[in-house]
Amino acid sequence: MEQIIALSLLVAVAAWMVASFARLEHLNRRVQQAWKKWNHATRRRNDCLGDFVTVYASYLPREDMLPRKMRRWAEDSRRALEELPHAPMLGSSESLGLAEKHLQRLLRHTRRLMESNPPVDANEQLLGLYQAMSVSLRMQVEEAHYYNRSVHDYNAALDEPITRLVAPLLGFAPVDELAQLSPLSKN
Repeated sequence: MEQIIALSLLVAVAAWMVASFARLEHLNRRVQQAWKKWNHATRRRNDCLGDFVTVYASYLPREDMLPRKMRRWAEDSRRALEELPHAPMLGSSESLGLAEKHLQRLLRHTRRLMESNPPVDANEQLLGLYQAMSVSLRMQVEEAHYYNRSVHDYNAALDEPITRLVAPLLGFAPVDELAQLSPLSKN
């Protein structure tokens, strides 16, 4: 009788561990897929930014630093993405967050400059490139929100009392959320 109870207990613990592993694996896969989508959207945004800066720079004085800053922050974003092929573990995404924050600030500043310069704001090619960049940024923001929701669910599962004990044994660790991004606006 004691052997049956011990065996039942062992089976129950094994079933719980398998179920925990399957749940964490599913949530981890969802985080990795969301990361890939966000990564792709960010690369697309950086490509659109490169096209935009090439045309926009022709409207600015040669000594204007804005196009160089935009290229530099886009390059920093590219470099940070290359350093993070998978969803970032806690504490490893600082350079990416900094690059994204600076780049967004520059993009908002650029929109204000365009609106205050009628010849620039009237250029259809430049506006088309800006719209493409704006759409790609909106896609990036949407993917960031989905990624952050996925990370929140995954990290919450890791933080459950009993799962907290076995998650490291099963190879699962918390993941960083992305800094809150905001799409370009006309404000």
